Amino acid sequence: MANHYCLDPLDPHEGSEVFVVFEGRYPNIRLLSVINRNRDDILSDLVEEQRRDLIREIGAFYRPPLIARTATA
Repeated sequence: MANHYCLDPLDPHEGSEVFVVFEGRYPNIRLLSVINRNRDDILSDLVEEQRRDLIREIGAFYRPPLIARTATA
């Protein structure tokens, strides 16, 4: 299991964060819990698009950086 702080999908304009516990590697991440600032698990309150947003945010953080290739002659 791993964890990551993400923007709260239920309150994105306030800039608050949620604590996301997940397993797997991008793109096969499985969310296990999403804890808000009130220490409530809000995973069951999220619609599929909000869950995908969290997975993309986690993936962007843990994905290895792209290495630019240079042309050699």
